[in-house]
Amino acid sequence: MTTIIVIENITPQVAVEFSQDQGPQGGVGATGPTGPTGPVGSVGATGPTGPTGATGATGTTGATGATGNTGPTGPTGATGPTGTTGSTGPTGATGPTGVTGATGPTGVTGATGNTGPTGPTGATGTTGATGPSGPAGATGPTGATGPVGSTGATGAQGYSVLNGTVDPTTEGVNGDFYINTVSNKIFGPKAAGVWPAGVNLIGPTGATGPAGATGPQGATGDVGPTGVTGATGPAGATGPAGATGTTGATGPAGAVGATGPTGPTGLTGATGPTGASGTNATALPDILMLGGM
Repeated sequence: MTTIIVIENITPQVAVEFSQDQGPQGGVGATGPTGPTGPVGSVGATGPTGPTGATGATGTTGATGATGNTGPTGPTGATGPTGTTGSTGPTGATGPTGVTGATGPTGVTGATGNTGPTGPTGATGTTGATGPSGPAGATGPTGATGPVGSTGATGAQGYSVLNGTVDPTTEGVNGDFYINTVSNKIFGPKAAGVWPAGVNLIGPTGATGPAGATGPQGATGDVGPTGVTGATGPAGATGPAGATGTTGATGPAGAVGATGPTGPTGLTGATGPTGASGTNATALPDILMLGGM
């Protein structure tokens, strides 16, 4: 009887035949190579850039210090000593930095490109080799004992296979065989009351056969008693120093800290008063006085 099994998968149907004398089905063949990947879809367009936030307002300028009063003009006469220059007032504090404008909204993300077509299916792999024959089936149960048959007619006298440690002489009847268990020779059949010459049962030693397959590993034996601890051997020589390991990679630089705010602009100091003119001086125009200084 022949059994047909149909295996269905994505590939076309394949029929595999098994006979009663055939071993189990071999393993599935290797998968064929994957077909080429389809082309990549086009990249979607980049969304528009959001508008730039408005610039913050400029901070206010510190107030200018008051101008000092002008001293009175002395009478015309000898030019008096030059008055000392008034000290410059301190620089006013820097005004606060204007507020940073808000960040504009992020542009819309472009649409995702279409997925490329799927590549063709790879060729079907070859069928695997036929597996080894399966083990013999278990022995079936013993059938019921049949009825006892009738006693048959008495047959002719049978022959015997005799044995001994010396060659035969008068032993046995015609048709018997005889084995010498020392020389390993067999004699017979005996005919006309005479034993023929013996024939060696053991032939010459044959050539050494190939090594048999390694048998399964035997069960692990019991653990033997622990042996006596041997004396400590002398210390071995110190091995050479191992090579220096490679230096690890430098870690990434930390993030730059945020810049602190700019201090306010200082106010302009007041101008110092003009020094007094010398005594007994003739009045001169202001322009001459400035030139003399």
